[in-house]
Amino acid sequence: MIDPMSVCDINLEYFLDKRNRAVYNEFTMMLQNLLLVSESYTHSDWVYRDVYVGFSRLYYIIDGEAYYEEGGKAVRFKKGFLYLTPVKKRFTLYENPNDKLLHTYAHIITVPAVDRFVEIEVRAGTPLSDAVELWRKYARLGDEELCMNAIRFLLSCLDLQNEKESAATRTRRYIDSLESFSFDMASVSAALGYSREHITRSFLSEYQLTPKQYFNERRMRDALERLQSGARVCEVAEALNYASSYSFSKAFKKQFGLSPEKYLKTLN
Repeated sequence: MIDPMSVCDINLEYFLDKRNRAVYNEFTMMLQNLLLVSESYTHSDWVYRDVYVGFSRLYYIIDGEAYYEEGGKAVRFKKGFLYLTPVKKRFTLYENPNDKLLHTYAHIITVPAVDRFVEIEVRAGTPLSDAVELWRKYARLGDEELCMNAIRFLLSCLDLQNEKESAATRTRRYIDSLESFSFDMASVSAALGYSREHITRSFLSEYQLTPKQYFNERRMRDALERLQSGARVCEVAEALNYASSYSFSKAFKKQFGLSPEKYLKTLN
């Protein structure tokens, strides 16, 4: 029998009502996809070495002894804490086999992608605590759609527990997470929940560049790395989403003062 609607459920309904979305802080991250969700003890021989994946693990720790290790530094998971693992960074997960990890977990893809290991205490009586309670409830019920809503609610609560990031910082993280090398301010605005004007003003103030200029510089750094690795101009142009080899070479010369071919000769 499903429990009657709790205060947490009511908070979720309120959050999902777009008219009331402004009551909550806008998304630190947006949930793009939910790949897996459950609550259980870990399986036998639970260890993941040199993990390097395109999704983040979202954990809520209930009991047990387990560790996250990155760059030679190990962090023990704490009971009552929430964790997010980074995307496309190498790390290792392992546990004490005599004290198995009991956790609620989900494999999620977010925009922007999680770029660092995140540890957050879930304090009783906070919106984040409500969101975790709902996530656990729906994970046990096996309701994926309700889990997705609960995780969206959870992600929206993260910066209620932490210092707010500026619009410029969030924009930079969003741009750094782009893999398609396609950029437009309308998409940035929709993803982050700020107006295009506010994003541009904030970015200019903090970095003395517009978001578009920062994106182009990032794309050029990637282009240079590919050329130095032996890629041809036409291959780089296609990979970085330029309309043609000519438009790429023109942009490259504007950035570095020389054509790609001439610039590479100066490095040899």
